[in-house]
Amino acid sequence: MKTLNKKLEEQLIQNLIVQNIQEVSGSQWFYSVIHYGDYGNDGIRKEWEEMRWMYNKTHMIYKVHPFLKRLLKEHFKNECIYFTLERHQGNQEKIEDGPHLQYGDTREGKYHTNILISPISDNLIENPHSKLSRLWEEPGRMGIPIHSLQYGEDLIDLKIDLINSCLRKCPWVNRYTPSVKTQVLEDVEDLFNTGHYTLKDISRKGLDFMDVLDTHNSDLQH
Repeated sequence: MKTLNKKLEEQLIQNLIVQNIQEVSGSQWFYSVIHYGDYGNDGIRKEWEEMRWMYNKTHMIYKVHPFLKRLLKEHFKNECIYFTLERHQGNQEKIEDGPHLQYGDTREGKYHTNILISPISDNLIENPHSKLSRLWEEPGRMGIPIHSLQYGEDLIDLKIDLINSCLRKCPWVNRYTPSVKTQVLEDVEDLFNTGHYTLKDISRKGLDFMDVLDTHNSDLQH
């Protein structure tokens, strides 16, 4: 019964998000995933104290996500943004006792962030304001500056590179390309499937929706 209730809870939240999405004018939405790396921009593995925040939900909700949201809103003037949190699989703590190796308690994995981003105006991209125009100096795919790349007339690939470059300006996000992945969502079915995926831990792990959906930073009402 508990599993059924969790699946119902996931479905209700998913329907709420999709309903809000359908009320927002525009075409393509975007879906970004941010992985927070164990290595710094210098390629050196961070000390534990520098990585501790990746395991801290409070830090994610009240430090990292507000910064990411402000970046997106300032650059792209998005009407709606939704954040969900997902934990990597944990591992058992290793305990060395002389020549012997034992395993203790399971340590929960670090977080990564899923973001649903409302449509970005073509007119904004074709006539960018000063802050947005500076993103063309940032590296796009293959590390080549965006202004040196060729893009299609639909502007989708350009928007994806701009979103990725914008999100990598967050001080908690690694500057390496794999840290941010963005894709376009073409229709409501894509949005529904993506919403289901980002909320899957509610039913799969029995988590409360407050542990998955970042209600503090998501635009649940617009």
